[in-house]
Amino acid sequence: MLPSRYRWILLLIASFYFYMVWKPIYILLIIISTLIDYYCGLKMGNLPIKQDRKPYMAISLVSNLLILGTFKYFDFFASSVNDLFATTGVAYMIPLAHLILPLGISFYTFQTMSYSLDVYKGKAKPERHLGIFSLYVTFFPQLVAGPIERAKHLIDQFHFKYKFEWNNITSGSRLILLGLFKKVVIADQLSSMVAHVFNDPTHANGISIYIGSLLFAQQVYCDFSGYSDIAQGSARFLGVRLMDNFKLPFFSNSYSNLWSTWHISLMNWFRDYIMFPLIKLRWSWPLVFMVVFFISGVWHGANWTFVIWGIYNGLLVIYSKSTLKYRTKLIDKFAKQKWMGVRNAIQAIIVFHLFASGTVLFRAKNLTDTWIMTKNLFSGWQSTFILAIENVNNARQEILYLGKDSISFFIILGMIVILELMQWNLRGKTVDEAVNKLHPIARFGLYSFITLSIIIMSSINEAPFIYFQF
Repeated sequence: MLPSRYRWILLLIASFYFYMVWKPIYILLIIISTLIDYYCGLKMGNLPIKQDRKPYMAISLVSNLLILGTFKYFDFFASSVNDLFATTGVAYMIPLAHLILPLGISFYTFQTMSYSLDVYKGKAKPERHLGIFSLYVTFFPQLVAGPIERAKHLIDQFHFKYKFEWNNITSGSRLILLGLFKKVVIADQLSSMVAHVFNDPTHANGISIYIGSLLFAQQVYCDFSGYSDIAQGSARFLGVRLMDNFKLPFFSNSYSNLWSTWHISLMNWFRDYIMFPLIKLRWSWPLVFMVVFFISGVWHGANWTFVIWGIYNGLLVIYSKSTLKYRTKLIDKFAKQKWMGVRNAIQAIIVFHLFASGTVLFRAKNLTDTWIMTKNLFSGWQSTFILAIENVNNARQEILYLGKDSISFFIILGMIVILELMQWNLRGKTVDEAVNKLHPIARFGLYSFITLSIIIMSSINEAPFIYFQF
């Protein structure tokens, strides 16, 4: 109902309030970052030569990285140095700051940095309206877990020249329903099962670790892509279009394809601001990919497990790209064209298992737990399998169902199958296109099933969004 020129005020107040509900004092970090980047953007916009813009770009990047580094990485750096001192016998300890990690700091920091870099390169014009720019930094649907938007795509939309359309409500509602189904019906229910394995790695057996890693890969996908769907749907209510952050990654038939469809906004950020500049400096492409995935691991968390997880994924992507031609020839030799569907399915299963294997690093608390689980993964299969088959002392619930009763376990698996069938139907189509092709009765049945599933499952288990910690 507000006139177009005042809508940014309401949204900015809402976005500030949304963030301050978590911890009010940390809104100051966002305000500081916003003001610095706004000032640097204006200054760079007034300078026609890149060379003259460099000091302001440096101010923006250094200030943002300093805030991010202090709050997210200082204790990690200090504890790592302290451990190094301890191994060499040096009696010196760097005191830890024990700072609470600001919610979504990695997301909004990268978003503001992309603005400064785009203005510096001349790819975006500086936004002179402080309120609109502040809204670009703090827009509540994607503030705490992305997608990481670019200024050219998002800022123009905040000038609100559109008229209200019911199609935005319909389309947004479908996305929110899909996101809640992923999050509440699947990710939240898998949370306790995954914790059953990863919270006690010493007693975890090979079968349970294998099942737990597969389920955690599904959990982290449904958790994060579910948030992205909800963010897109919420923004669409307001007439704002956010970019797609996932494009069916688990249907990928190569590891490099998986990472081109997973967390797309972050991978595009790395491509544009790290990969392309390094390639221009004539770095070899394998080294560039290793640098990108190393930084990706560090971005995800201040823990050596994330660093190694990044390296693990980088090595697999390099292998995938460097052997593509030879693997394709080999597969073509044994797999005829008529078996293309089977071939792609087998490749997708292999890719998913490789990704799930790396999630042990992503989910484990530290490297010690990772090592214990890796050793346990390859031991005790025969004895635990026999126990599960004979169900001695209800061992099946402990080993196969990961703490759930059989009915709950198979209901959750059934929901995963239903989601995968829905996503298979989404190949090459938007959610709106797929749903509009359904008969009205089938569409109503689908809406009812998803809504009832969300209501029922929400009373069973609830877990925080995984990517809020980043």
